[in-house]
Amino acid sequence: MEKKEIIELLKNFGLGEYEAKTYCSLLLSGPSKAGDLSFESGVPQSKIYEALEMLMEKQMIEVFEGRPKEYKASPPEQALRNLIEEKEREIQNLKTRTLNLTKVIKENTKENEILEGVWMVKGRKYNEFFDILSDMFNKAEKYAIAITKNFSYSARLREVIRSCKRRKIDLKIIGIGPITSDNYLRAKWYHVNGIPVRVFNTLIHPRILVIDGKEVNIRLDHEQMKKKFAFHSISSRDPSLVKVLDTYMKNLWNNSSPVDFKKIPS
Repeated sequence: MEKKEIIELLKNFGLGEYEAKTYCSLLLSGPSKAGDLSFESGVPQSKIYEALEMLMEKQMIEVFEGRPKEYKASPPEQALRNLIEEKEREIQNLKTRTLNLTKVIKENTKENEILEGVWMVKGRKYNEFFDILSDMFNKAEKYAIAITKNFSYSARLREVIRSCKRRKIDLKIIGIGPITSDNYLRAKWYHVNGIPVRVFNTLIHPRILVIDGKEVNIRLDHEQMKKKFAFHSISSRDPSLVKVLDTYMKNLWNNSSPVDFKKIPS
């Protein structure tokens, strides 16, 4: 086998150009000093020590102390075995990282599906649902219309809504059914913060939020009459779906009844 072929074979094992030339020269010429090795291998004097250090790290050469030091190639079967073992460790590490990545992806997609511009979140905690709404409100540029059952909010959602008012976003909120003693204070919070509140007389209706006619979120509750229940939250930016729900929400607002908080006992 010619020297050039040996160098190419070593490079296939992952050695760099200078490392392969240095090891090949040591293998063919026997123990050598760095200066002689640079000349024999064609590796520049400025790079020969770096190549030797790399080969020592890979346990492919031995060094004999002296002035100057002398270097010797380890037998090919040993040197290449070391390289193979290193590659095997790298492959095993990649396999482990792949399994971890797959696990993370499965965990993230187990309850989240993305299909044709529709995002679905299943059975999440309430604060996570409010975080979805908060992110949507943050993106509002012109208006937002929402329909809710309990006028609920989280601390983050409350602050985001206040931020929308400061940015002069036109906000409207519709309640499902009448204002009651249970939801009065939460509904009044919206009213006090300058957000028009209306009610639509129905017992069952999905929670819906439309932002700028560009994005929509729908919360589908499995058992709406219970206080605690699982739900699906569906978000979409699909133009046709958003257009339908945007039109629906605007009509729903027009057909809802304004709330006079002065006439409602706290």
